[in-house]
Amino acid sequence: MVRKILIGIIAVVVLAAVGGLLLPRTVHVSRSVIIERPASLVFAVVDSFILFPQWSPWQGLDPNMHQTTEGPREGVGAKLIWSGSSKVGSGTQLITAALPYQFVDSDLDFGNMGVAKSRITLSPEDGATRATWTLDVDMGANPIGRYAGLGLDHTIGPDFATGLAKLKVLIESMPNEDTAGLDVNLVQLKATPVLLIAESAAPDSIAGAYADGLGRIDKFMAKNKLTQSGPPFGIDAALSPGTYSFDAGVPIDRGDAIAADNVRVDKSYAGKALKTVYTGPYAGMMAAHDKLLAFLAAHGYTRNGAAFYRFVDDPVRTPEDQLRTEIYAPIE
Repeated sequence: MVRKILIGIIAVVVLAAVGGLLLPRTVHVSRSVIIERPASLVFAVVDSFILFPQWSPWQGLDPNMHQTTEGPREGVGAKLIWSGSSKVGSGTQLITAALPYQFVDSDLDFGNMGVAKSRITLSPEDGATRATWTLDVDMGANPIGRYAGLGLDHTIGPDFATGLAKLKVLIESMPNEDTAGLDVNLVQLKATPVLLIAESAAPDSIAGAYADGLGRIDKFMAKNKLTQSGPPFGIDAALSPGTYSFDAGVPIDRGDAIAADNVRVDKSYAGKALKTVYTGPYAGMMAAHDKLLAFLAAHGYTRNGAAFYRFVDDPVRTPEDQLRTEIYAPIE
């Protein structure tokens, strides 16, 4: 009887092993979501780990989880390193390939728990973007591993769905602007003496308000024997229904003048900023401004003050379609 039981057990083990070897070696998990934003914004978020804590499905499992990043801020070579409790374990995620607005590939290393390959694919769909998050795992030659793979979609799939839902909320909180092809540079600015005057106007009267403010600054410079040292500029102040408030300004050669006639003596912004250059009529400038702010949000930068504009060309001497405006968004 004992012999028969042992033979039966061996037979079951052999059958289980053979059955395990017949199971698929690789496991594929996939979930997707529709995000009501352009692919350029979605790509910027998933091509980096800067904003990952805001949409990671595992962020809340361990409040004390330690996360750091290495390599470039975004794109191939960007790396996330995490360690925490048994609920999240420890490991790394490395971006290995990325094609703008189409997909981002990364390698996951869970230490003793194995490795996997992740891809987030983006595709346009009815004016929105479908984001599909997939995971491919090689369960190896061990039959036990292959049996474990049968439950992977059930365990990982809901996490992916949760993460994508959080990603949707995050990105749909950003300005609905397509930043594809927007040329943005990170610059470091130094403080210089400037003259400022506060102005406000209806949207169709902004040009006249700038002319008024800069005209009064010109009189102030002449009275105080000051020399303009760069192009005039404007700084956002406030936008309310029907009214735009701003500071018109001019950089000057020295800052020892005494404020008068509503003209203030100050220093320009010093620090890091994102910069883009808009070419064309001033009426289209704000559209470029909105794209820059959407770029800032999607790439995970933190604002550090109001946007401002440098009017590079003289509108009296330059054709309207060739007017250059430098737009700056200060960041931390």
